[in-house]
Amino acid sequence: MNTESEGTQPADGDPNLRRLFLRESGWHVAQKTGSERSHCFTMAPGQDFYHRLQDGEIYIYRGNERLCAACAERRGLLTHEAKTLREPLETLDIDARDLPSEFDLKAPESGGLKF
Repeated sequence: MNTESEGTQPADGDPNLRRLFLRESGWHVAQKTGSERSHCFTMAPGQDFYHRLQDGEIYIYRGNERLCAACAERRGLLTHEAKTLREPLETLDIDARDLPSEFDLKAPESGGLKF
């Protein structure tokens, strides 16, 4: 009996152990139950037919559109990677006082308005 699962196994202690993320809002997660025929709305690579969702299978849906987890992942809706934080727009150099400025700084002219 082979007890190894397919794919790579996350390292022990990995904080993202088997986490799954849904990238777009508006989609819902459900489980296929019962004998009613339901099909995935995407053809798998190498197939020329829409495959059935199996009893107990987890799928996502929006309206009448249903996608199995494998097809949703291929379409980019499901991923195992968390969304990264946005890169900073600009980094500030604290030691920039000695660097030349792109602005010309002039001393205020004498004889101006007095308060």
